[in-house]
Amino acid sequence: MNSSKDHHAIGSQDGIPNQWQPVSSMPQRVAVVGAGIAGLTAAYRLKQAGMDVTVFEAQPVVGGRMGDRKVGDIAFNSGARLVYPFGKSFNRLIADLSLDDILVPLKNLTAQCVAPSGSRHTIELMPSARSLATPGLRLTERLAMIRHAVQMRALKSRVDPDWAISALGVDATFDQMTLAAYTRDRVGPNVLKNIVEPVFRATRSFNPETLSALFYLTTVPHLIGEDTVYTLKGGMGRVCHALAAQLTVRTGVRVASIERHGASGTANDTQTPHSPWTQPDMTLTLDHGEVLHFDHIVCAVEGSLARQLVKRPLEPERAMLDSVHYNALGVVHYGFAGPLPPMMNFATRDTPSRIATYQQLPAAPSQGRPLTQIYCQLTPEAADEARERGLTDNLDALLRDELRARIPDFDAQVLSVVNQWIPHKLPVFSPGYGARLQAFWQWQEGPARVVDRPVVYCGDWTAQALLTGACASGERAARIVLERASKRMVQRA
Repeated sequence: MNSSKDHHAIGSQDGIPNQWQPVSSMPQRVAVVGAGIAGLTAAYRLKQAGMDVTVFEAQPVVGGRMGDRKVGDIAFNSGARLVYPFGKSFNRLIADLSLDDILVPLKNLTAQCVAPSGSRHTIELMPSARSLATPGLRLTERLAMIRHAVQMRALKSRVDPDWAISALGVDATFDQMTLAAYTRDRVGPNVLKNIVEPVFRATRSFNPETLSALFYLTTVPHLIGEDTVYTLKGGMGRVCHALAAQLTVRTGVRVASIERHGASGTANDTQTPHSPWTQPDMTLTLDHGEVLHFDHIVCAVEGSLARQLVKRPLEPERAMLDSVHYNALGVVHYGFAGPLPPMMNFATRDTPSRIATYQQLPAAPSQGRPLTQIYCQLTPEAADEARERGLTDNLDALLRDELRARIPDFDAQVLSVVNQWIPHKLPVFSPGYGARLQAFWQWQEGPARVVDRPVVYCGDWTAQALLTGACASGERAARIVLERASKRMVQRA
């Protein structure tokens, strides 16, 4: 039997926006599966509205890919490393939790991009006029970048950076066009090679030919003219821990299956009292065999995992879940004996290296980093190689020779090594994915769902491949549950 740890707290209802005011004095029971930022946001909003909510998380800690880990003296993130300033749902959450002081600004963040010749140029992680100085660009491409920046800025009011499919309202053909083709067509091949490609490979472990243009077209309009991104004081997991403290969360409890029992359902377990509003027709089975009944279930796990958990999905659910795919991310963290200056390098795609991002982090004991650390993120091709060669638990073996060539006495200076393999890092918004996702949301939010009440889904794969997108999807999922609950209460009255 899995162990569990429950957190109980009663949150204040003061200052709750109208949409989260309690819908009834007799709450319906909701299960949220997954305690990442999407699931915790959904649970928090539902509890604000008076629902009886329990969150289930298979891992011993909350946060998912928005958390912190420590192995020995090496501290690192479980996934997300930065927060963009444009997340409206996330910013609302920060304000509601009175966590405004945790945002730590990072201004004018840059990296040195290394070419095969060894030459370097500065890459601006937030688009600015300085990007025009990137070497290797033709004059026509520099002029195209200026025109493109003006066009992108004009889209700001029309696209939602936390909702990739909002770009479909601008031009649905962007969903069918790869980011590589879009960049070559709009600004030029050298912009793709020297700016866009290194950034996507180094920060997101994606090659631009695998993605549609939707992510780019919804985020860049909100980044032009901005110079600040954020990290979180106390670690990236602090928001998730603050949410969990307001909720009933069962950690270390693995869900084996989620099942909806309609008119032809077979659920007959009576261990859990029925809701006063509806007969429970959704069951959640835990790994150790316990069966629980709920009025609503929110599935907030990775899409690839949801496909395994949800039994007898309806056809729209099955079609959507079958189209969800993730990339993988491999990182090796080294604890280093000697001091090293701060440094972050990206590699161009034609550089003969398995390292897409190389970063030196000086020791910072006050921030929980007692050793100098070296962060080495694998290229997408090296991640594929690690998987094919069965080296996902020993990524260091792929990088050690290259690092020996970079740093004298590397072996003697290395005190510890942590291999981090994230098999499902980010959802792949491949060409055509946006149209499928738009149709799925129309189905999930449709009025007929009040009657057949399937699982409600949220997560980055349903919104945007960012933590702020995952947060926005959790808020939207909560609204769906509340709408279904309100309409069913009216029908029962």
